[in-house]
Amino acid sequence: MDMTADMMKSMSMNDAMSGMDMMSMQECMEACSAAMQACTMCSDAMAGMEGMGMCASMCANCADMCGTMMRMMMRPMSMSADTMMPMIQACMAMCRACMDECNKHADMSETCRMCAMACDACMKACEKMMASMGA
Repeated sequence: MDMTADMMKSMSMNDAMSGMDMMSMQECMEACSAAMQACTMCSDAMAGMEGMGMCASMCANCADMCGTMMRMMMRPMSMSADTMMPMIQACMAMCRACMDECNKHADMSETCRMCAMACDACMKACEKMMASMGA
């Protein structure tokens, strides 16, 4: 069992979040981690390329957002629907914007293609987590 699974197993959440499916939360954390890594790689790869400043910046912002989302999920005692729902929505919006930007270059950049796929997977995992919260 990996560290994320161990953490999830030992967590207890406050009443506002107790109905959330722990498997959905784990999947969302893993998807956020994967997107954060893919976005960081894409940002680094695009940073030095002419005309790719928007892509590099979008990927860097998305990596930051996914990292923040993941860190928030690691603190379940402070989770409440009032704070988590807007955060999940913001993460999904950032992933969508990054995915859309990277899809513009996916045919000429494997890094952009992989980043777009990771962002899509993260959005889907966030949607699943929101659904498990009763949203």
